[in-house]
Amino acid sequence: MLDSQPTYDVSNTASAVLLFDRAMRVQSVRSDIVRAAQELGRLSDQQLAEIGINRIDIDNTIERFI
Repeated sequence: MLDSQPTYDVSNTASAVLLFDRAMRVQSVRSDIVRAAQELGRLSDQQLAEIGINRIDIDNTIERFI
């Protein structure tokens, strides 16, 4: 029984695990992007202009990642 072969394809499972891990990291980054955009959204238009960011870019980023 210990010498029996697994009933699943180990290489496919390894690929699936890697893809799942990547998806979880992307999801984490997405939430960080939204939090950062929300924080920047609290600045005035003049403050945003001083750092070279348009409010519409912040709004678009939040909308895209939510």
